[in-house]
Amino acid sequence: MPKRLMPILFATILVIPHALAADVLSKTDIDTIRVSLEVKDIPLRDAIQKLISQTRLQIVYNDVFVNGITVSCSCKDFTLRKALEQLLSNTPLTFRAMKDGQVVIVKRSYRKKRNLKGYIKDAETGETLPYANITLKGTKQGTASNVSGYFVLVNVFDGPCTLRVEYIGYEPVDLPINEPRAGKTIVVKMRQRALQGAEVTVTAENMQTMEVADDPGQIRISPRQISTLPSVGEVDIFRALQLLPGISGVNDGSSGLYVRGGTPDQNLVLFDGITIYHVDHFFGFISAFNTEAIKDVRVFKGGFPAKFGGRTSSVVELTGKSGSYDKFQAGGSLNLLSGSGIVQVPISGRGAWLVSFRRSYTDIIKSDLYNSIYNSITGQNRGGGSDNPGNNNPVAGPGQRGGPRFAPQQEVLTPDFYYHDLNSKLSYALSGNDIFSLSLYNGRDNLDMSQDLGNLRFRGQNAAGGDTTANAFVDDITEWSNIGVSGKWSRVWSDRIYSNLLIAHSTYSSESRSGLSTESPSQNTLARAFSSSEQNEVRDLTIGLDNEWQISKSHKLELGVWYSKIDVDLLFTANDSANILNRDDEAIQTSFYVQDKWNGLSPLQLTLGVRTTNYEPTQTTYVEPRASFNLSLGESLSLKGAWGEYNQFVNRITNENVLQGNRDFWLLANDRLEPSFAEHKILGLSYENREFLFDVETYHKDLDGVAEFSRRFRRSPDTPAEALFFLGTGISKGIEFLAQKKSGKFNGWASYTLGKVEYQFPAFNGGEPFPADQDRRHEVKLVGNYSFGKWNFAATWVYATGAPYTAPESQYGIELLDGTMRSFIHVGDKNANRLPAYHRMDVSFTRRFSGDWLDVDLGISVFNLYDHTNVWYREYLLDASPVIIRDVATLGLTPTVSLKVNLK
Repeated sequence: MPKRLMPILFATILVIPHALAADVLSKTDIDTIRVSLEVKDIPLRDAIQKLISQTRLQIVYNDVFVNGITVSCSCKDFTLRKALEQLLSNTPLTFRAMKDGQVVIVKRSYRKKRNLKGYIKDAETGETLPYANITLKGTKQGTASNVSGYFVLVNVFDGPCTLRVEYIGYEPVDLPINEPRAGKTIVVKMRQRALQGAEVTVTAENMQTMEVADDPGQIRISPRQISTLPSVGEVDIFRALQLLPGISGVNDGSSGLYVRGGTPDQNLVLFDGITIYHVDHFFGFISAFNTEAIKDVRVFKGGFPAKFGGRTSSVVELTGKSGSYDKFQAGGSLNLLSGSGIVQVPISGRGAWLVSFRRSYTDIIKSDLYNSIYNSITGQNRGGGSDNPGNNNPVAGPGQRGGPRFAPQQEVLTPDFYYHDLNSKLSYALSGNDIFSLSLYNGRDNLDMSQDLGNLRFRGQNAAGGDTTANAFVDDITEWSNIGVSGKWSRVWSDRIYSNLLIAHSTYSSESRSGLSTESPSQNTLARAFSSSEQNEVRDLTIGLDNEWQISKSHKLELGVWYSKIDVDLLFTANDSANILNRDDEAIQTSFYVQDKWNGLSPLQLTLGVRTTNYEPTQTTYVEPRASFNLSLGESLSLKGAWGEYNQFVNRITNENVLQGNRDFWLLANDRLEPSFAEHKILGLSYENREFLFDVETYHKDLDGVAEFSRRFRRSPDTPAEALFFLGTGISKGIEFLAQKKSGKFNGWASYTLGKVEYQFPAFNGGEPFPADQDRRHEVKLVGNYSFGKWNFAATWVYATGAPYTAPESQYGIELLDGTMRSFIHVGDKNANRLPAYHRMDVSFTRRFSGDWLDVDLGISVFNLYDHTNVWYREYLLDASPVIIRDVATLGLTPTVSLKVNLK
């Protein structure tokens, strides 16, 4: 044997026994060393460190492999091998025991990949749940179910895995998948209460009312969970939305949403694809949507995706309940304002029909007891004097030149009302891949703010130019209605491709008339000091096709086409016969959008899109680019932002009325009344774990095409209506802070918004910027919910800076050449005054009684617990002497009781 080989042979003889011993030792170690590990949803890195500290063995891993992976493990006195197998079972990783005693974490090697597809459903009713979050546990791969509850996870490695499904208001579900399911449809059933079963294990209770999404500006609420919050008479979705940060919650005169400085007409409100143009009941205290008929609510406060268009502020997407697929269900509720009922009828296990109806009955049942309660809790008996609030100078009468002046008289007005709404929805699965639904919505209101002012003295009204005394009656009635119908056909073409065809028609109509009638006691004559009427109707036909294509794990493409035909009629008269505005317009618009949600550069998620709209009246194509991102900065911290451009072609124009408060009406944009425009910029930072959420978002919106209609510049009856429209620009900017406790017996949130909304019109305020009507500089909201036994207690408190308003300074008369007198009003600076600060506290108690056949929920709410007088707006009657300044107040201390019954 060559001498040079002797050292090698000698070394081999020495090393081989040691290597064999090490190999035996390593195998013996992982099979004999016993460990205990109890962890739940913690980073894999932390779990590995716990094993290292127990065994003192080297467990080696690559940071790139374990980053972003969370694990759960319950091992008590397991061998190290068994503990590692369980710890890594739902991850794309495995382990190898090395000869030197080390344990190395490596990636699994699979030969096949598969798609996991399915539906998320309510376990009790069988109806699908939209926008649920689905993740492959232990990985970063995830998705969300679409509006039909369908989801797909593509290119998932073969082998055992667990799906984690979360949906607001429902218990999270972990669904183990142990066998290959390629091509099979998974059905995940979720319950509101804890469920233990052979296949599905509920892991934790989810009591959230509100959920902040990863996308900037997006929030969801649970219609089921808001039933515990205080309410005026009944559960109200839009009142609950007003408790969210960035959405003004202090305008009792409207349940419309003022989102980040925008106005309600700038919100796209969709109910099963139907565009809703008016969202109020009960002069603003109740929204036009019955909570019992709503399944899901999504709000995009800004930076909304390319799928949505035609509005410049926000999107509120409401999905109606489909009804129970499995069994007949019925229920009803009753409170001091209204009664409602709901019926759900299954159709052959493949569909359902739901009908719900709600109506107030205060116009029918008005007992002496009810009237006394109503008068006391609404402050109808409150009143008082005022020295012309908002202006230090008393008001002179028509034609006066420093003559006698009169102290104004201030009164409080509370309106009368009735309303009703009807919801109906038919859903049917034509096949395993096809679902058809037909939805109907109808709502109607009658608002009567008329008032008998009694015997008043009017200045300069008799033949000699002196004062006269007469009985005065203010006639102020408004009626409005919404009716809409939509048909949807949804189809899954393949695992990755989904389409939704929508045809919807919506009609909104409103009519209001107001005037001051006077009757002379001596001559029994009737005269009208002023009168006006407005009639407005909007008819909207929409046809849309939306498509989704899950190209790969990291790419989801959405694209669609839309066609819309809108007709708007408006008739606005004054002094009984003078037509101020008479319009009959029609517009056709066609839109196309495309959007790609890209997760290719982990930890960055990027969404890029564009929407184009051709608007026939202006013969212009408007291009609206959109972009948003979410950058993960760790396990719980993320940076997010959005930017986009938005155009609106049908606008609700503010009709400035300094005497009675501003009114609004809808009009289509054209060459003279340009479409309104907004550019959104959003940047935020969010920290979230299982218990808490802390979120900060800043926003800035540049506005153009802001429109207002004002008669203060109408110099003669011949002034054309077009000359009374004014276009301006504006900005809306602010910062929102949110702290939320998401779970536990006590949960809720606190938020603060610092905001500023300014408009600038060349014709107003000398061309200088002025606060918009909806400007609220500071707004604070506190929401708390506490469960104890079978009881639930909730309380809310809101505070905001008072709203700005424009006050008249004086009224004077000019004698014309024909000897007649014409009155003119001198108006102060635009929105130079502010109403008092707004604040109120609401509380509620609820309790559930369960029997074999019935569930009964009893609720007691108190609105405005400490009876603070909040002013809605101010009215001025300058023809009366003394001048009447009426503070139209919102509700004071208002207790209400509700009862809800559901058949099991």
